[in-house]
Amino acid sequence: MPEPRFTPRQAVENRLRARGVSTEDIRIGKKILISWTEHWAKDLADALGATRAPHTTFIETYWIRTVDNDQGGISVVFAPIGAPGTIMIMEDLIAFGAKEIVGVGAAGALDSNHPIGNILIPNQVEIIDEGTSSHYPDAGKPIANHNLVEKLTNLIQEHGGQSAQGDWWTTDGFYREMNDQIEAYISRGILGVDMESSAMYRLAKHKGVSACNMLVVSDELWTKWNYGLDFSEFKNGVRAMHAAAVNWARL
Repeated sequence: MPEPRFTPRQAVENRLRARGVSTEDIRIGKKILISWTEHWAKDLADALGATRAPHTTFIETYWIRTVDNDQGGISVVFAPIGAPGTIMIMEDLIAFGAKEIVGVGAAGALDSNHPIGNILIPNQVEIIDEGTSSHYPDAGKPIANHNLVEKLTNLIQEHGGQSAQGDWWTTDGFYREMNDQIEAYISRGILGVDMESSAMYRLAKHKGVSACNMLVVSDELWTKWNYGLDFSEFKNGVRAMHAAAVNWARL
């Protein structure tokens, strides 16, 4: 099997060395919460009491905060939107011990039964419309870890959230969710769309770790576009999702 010219661990070691940081100082938890919205990541880190840890990237924009505990630790990560940047950071995290990864983000809904504020779990990604996944050899569809799906579903419901899981669409074209595509995918029963899940699930399988995303519906795509960041339903969904994430991290 072809081998990459350099590994994530080698890359991180070189980035740390350039900043005068030792790999012994890196603090990556076995459990990871990834968010693509910085103030959400800060809220999660504050709720867990996580403190700043050396970041693995070559810029300081994206960061890691970690709680050290007897179970291997918990890290909260602020990551770039989209598959390439997220997968780069996931590779770094896995190279330094991450075992379970949960994404906490937002998604567009294609199913009219799940309006703004519902929390969706991409179970199996049927539409892989991004390029990063193809770099990881895997003949099957990207699938969330079953145990994480079950735990997160129960926690969302415990905190008053409306949740659903189902087939999914991941794209890397933020402004190219086209009308004909949406109509075709609705007819196939696709639940929603995001920009990371397919690549995250495929990398997790490739590396032998667990991953699952939970994504609050921010916009409805089944009819005219309806964007709800200022809706009370969206804010309530975010609260339930964050509470579920914090509880999972503490399990």
